[in-house]
Amino acid sequence: MSLSDTAALSASPPRSARWEFGGHLYGLEPLALPPTRLPRPAGHAPGPLPERLVPHPPGRAVDGLPPTSESEVERLFWFRWITGHQTTFILWQLLAAVLDEARRPGADPDALARGARALVRGYSLMLLYSGSPPRPLYERVIRGPIARMHPNLSGSWARDYAGVRPLIRGKTRLGGEREAAALAAECELNERVHRGIAARLVPSGVSLLLDGEVRRGERPLGRDTLRWLYDGIFLTTRAAVSHEAVTGQLLRRLHAILLDLSANGLHPACAPSAEQEPPDLLGDDVLALTAAFPETLLGLAAIAGPPGAGQPLAGASPR
Repeated sequence: MSLSDTAALSASPPRSARWEFGGHLYGLEPLALPPTRLPRPAGHAPGPLPERLVPHPPGRAVDGLPPTSESEVERLFWFRWITGHQTTFILWQLLAAVLDEARRPGADPDALARGARALVRGYSLMLLYSGSPPRPLYERVIRGPIARMHPNLSGSWARDYAGVRPLIRGKTRLGGEREAAALAAECELNERVHRGIAARLVPSGVSLLLDGEVRRGERPLGRDTLRWLYDGIFLTTRAAVSHEAVTGQLLRRLHAILLDLSANGLHPACAPSAEQEPPDLLGDDVLALTAAFPETLLGLAAIAGPPGAGQPLAGASPR
């Protein structure tokens, strides 16, 4: 994407409490992120949640959002898969920027650790959100089409994860003893959620990457090519975009996700699941995480930085 192409970027914060994303209900929008690290404004620190982002009763804002046909159900979960991953990429960029800022002279490590903890929690919620389809629907609507794009797709190809992997894996410490311990516990919770979603969707444990049936005779692509392919699957391009443009794109996605949750809940009644949740998703801490879904997403708006415009985001009550 060239600088002239950024005029086509949807980065304006939502202007109302109604659906504004993707041009139609559960439509998709391309995402633009920096090719490497997101520049974080000097001195930026998490602030209080702006009043105009406080959730309010959605009322008629969710009218017409529940799917009424099989094709609409499929579109809903494809939206969740793509938009949930895009939101995760933004959170990884913001988290890497927090870690970079922690290395600056005069940084407040405890405040940054609290911001990092909120971003990791948001990442955990996006795992739950993206991984919410029933298993048969996941196989038909998500895993099958992605396997046709590349039979051995792997999350290890995600360009933005490298900057946060050491923190998530417990190899980086941030903050004083109390804040560092809380952040480490949040990362451990994230790992359990990740394992739980993997067990929920692919109980065999055989990911696309490990599926030997589709690798015979293949000539592996280079790592940089795989990263471009992974970005392309999730409608993500790389450009010299500003921090404000990235956070605007985040707000648009949070707004759409909150409206979806308001209308459908995390596990929609239109797509009931017959599978029992894996043990990793039944712990009290995971249940508490799910119960606080809307408040956590709204808090991410404060972590990212107050928007320059917009109306209140719609509240949500996952069911």
